[in-house]
Amino acid sequence: MKGCAKAAAGFGAPLLSAEARIGGNAVPRAAAVREAARLLREARLPLISGLAVDLDGIRALLSLADRAGAVIDPWQSRRTQVNLEVMRRSGTITTTLGEIANRADLVALLGRDPSTDYPRFFERFIDNRGGMYRKNRPMVVFLGEKRLAPPAHLVDEIIDQPSPQALFDSLGVIAAMLGGEAPPAVPKPLTSLITRFEEAKYGVLLWEAAALAPPAPAIERILRIVEHLNRKTRCVGFALGGSGNATGVAQAMLWQAGWPGQVNFADGAPRHDPIRYDSEALVASGETDLLLWAMSLRPTPPPASQIPTIALLPPDAPLDIGAAVEFRVGVPGLDHGGTLHRADPVVALPLKATRPARAPNLASLIAEITRAIEEDRP
Repeated sequence: MKGCAKAAAGFGAPLLSAEARIGGNAVPRAAAVREAARLLREARLPLISGLAVDLDGIRALLSLADRAGAVIDPWQSRRTQVNLEVMRRSGTITTTLGEIANRADLVALLGRDPSTDYPRFFERFIDNRGGMYRKNRPMVVFLGEKRLAPPAHLVDEIIDQPSPQALFDSLGVIAAMLGGEAPPAVPKPLTSLITRFEEAKYGVLLWEAAALAPPAPAIERILRIVEHLNRKTRCVGFALGGSGNATGVAQAMLWQAGWPGQVNFADGAPRHDPIRYDSEALVASGETDLLLWAMSLRPTPPPASQIPTIALLPPDAPLDIGAAVEFRVGVPGLDHGGTLHRADPVVALPLKATRPARAPNLASLIAEITRAIEEDRP
């Protein structure tokens, strides 16, 4: 586990259930597969969401969406995909985690401590001693609410921002100053930060979209800062892609469906609409009449609603969640092999099983449901 808090939690998670259930009652898996297939076949507009899954899992779910005429969209996709939307409009200069580990001499962390979702971030990319093109640890500056900052020993400076709005305003001030404007009464810590970036050989601005408000305009300001700095030195932006293999799911949906989310297969071909096919909106409005909730990397239960639900969850997920059909599935990297994308979209990481399987793997279970839909069609 090499000190990884997520790995320790995964190995230590209790086995709460390995049974398939219909209406809360334990049943043979084959019966639950047939019932799930029936519900999908009879649904007017099924929704496949959740999607903290490995690459085999999302590929199987895309195939199911195609066969069932379903909408498929990661839960809260508009929050996690805002980076892609902004970068598509404006372009950017980005990097990889390897480049940060090997080259960065100044790193500004924006919004919150990245080790909240990436426990080994500082160990692997900041405090690593084997950087190929740098001799010393980079200077690390945190810009955000002090309560969300990394521990003091991990950063060289904390520039406290009392609220998300204050951080947003500060990003605007920095962008304006680098663009040649002279905003009034600029705080000294911000002018010092600008000077450090102008003098750095390889600066990095790093953020998570979920920590910014409003996210899209804040990211636009960050990218403007990167653009201005590259007229004088080298600077890159890096957006952490979200946990639960969010980057891998987005990549797989892009190469198989053409979009990273909000895709509807009801017409026999993938159609994208970021508003009509947003998972949260479909559940909130009740427009979907069936939710298939797929999670193999996190034990997160489906959102509370009156919509009939098929839930696929890891063995340590809560019991009695009220799903019409419920399965327990194995965890990639623990119960079976698989592939995840790293937080940047460059490297795909192969996983191996590290213990006897406690539940079937999600991809094979989804394949069973897909075959059952086809076999039972009139």
